[in-house]
Amino acid sequence: MKHSIIVGLGLAGFHYARQLQKHGKDFTIISNTSEGASRNAGGVLNPTILKRYTLAWNAELFFDYALSTYFSFEDEFDTTVFDEIPICRVFNHSSEHNHWSVSAHSPKLSRFLLPTIHKSAPTGLRGVFGYGQLKNVGKLKIKKMLNLFKEKLKEEEHLEETFDFKKLKRFKSHVEYQGILAKQIIFCEGYGLKNNPWFSYLPLTGSKGEFIHIRCRGLSSEKILKEGVFIVPIEENLYWVGATFSRDDKTDQPTGDAKQWLLSKLTALLDLPFEVVDHKAAVRPTVQDRRPLLGSHPKAQNLHVFNGLGTRGVLMGPLLAKWLYQFVEESKELPQEVAIDRFASYFSNPKK
Repeated sequence: MKHSIIVGLGLAGFHYARQLQKHGKDFTIISNTSEGASRNAGGVLNPTILKRYTLAWNAELFFDYALSTYFSFEDEFDTTVFDEIPICRVFNHSSEHNHWSVSAHSPKLSRFLLPTIHKSAPTGLRGVFGYGQLKNVGKLKIKKMLNLFKEKLKEEEHLEETFDFKKLKRFKSHVEYQGILAKQIIFCEGYGLKNNPWFSYLPLTGSKGEFIHIRCRGLSSEKILKEGVFIVPIEENLYWVGATFSRDDKTDQPTGDAKQWLLSKLTALLDLPFEVVDHKAAVRPTVQDRRPLLGSHPKAQNLHVFNGLGTRGVLMGPLLAKWLYQFVEESKELPQEVAIDRFASYFSNPKK
């Protein structure tokens, strides 16, 4: 009998599988070939909220654990998946200089914000108000990391297909799926949770994000640029630009309106010619109260959920996986902010 079945191989499924490996537990991952939100993300590791010059919730705790997790992966796989490169926050008004300066000297943000205000825009960008620079941040090569992990899995550790909920058999001591027996199952299927008959009661609202890839000569490949959108280097002369945010459209089809919005931002920002080479969309697994979803089903204790990473999966995923593992295996209490118990009334009263 397997220890666990994991449904989904985005950031949530990956990080939970790594926790199981760390503790010597065997598993089978069931995932299809769709890319999902994780593989389409820009991969920026940034614990700050630049719009308000604050730190994200539990930012430093998540940040330190994430860094150690990605460095550990690099050591084990003899590769590089995390690039420590600065983020340049381009200013669009002189009043931002004072906000930046105050924030950069605050005890919490001084670890990430450099106090120097550069008076001119980064090379290749328009703007007369300059920029500030973040340190100790960078970019995770999500696709590369997930693909390397997937390639190293044994045949019995990965089943490439769409999970069929009707084929899951539940027993008091274990679950069974297509002849695979396991103590428990962990659902990490992102926005696909909306179709999950056991956890669809949770308020996973979802937000569609669209992005483009551009080819542009002259932009630095050693900086991430931020002003309205992120411009993230992928390779020489190739950049990820995004993303839009829509709560209404829940399809993964790119739209003309979103593309035009991204192009308008780029045209106002870039002082260089560029070419659009790709345009994609994905639905992020965002939650009503903007916090992740971790825990066990109210009536089926061997069914667990790890979801709702939203826009900060790169930052929060590693530590959240540890918290869920400790909850499932060691009966440690989850922080109330992420425990699905906070939505117990949604289960007992579906109309809510």
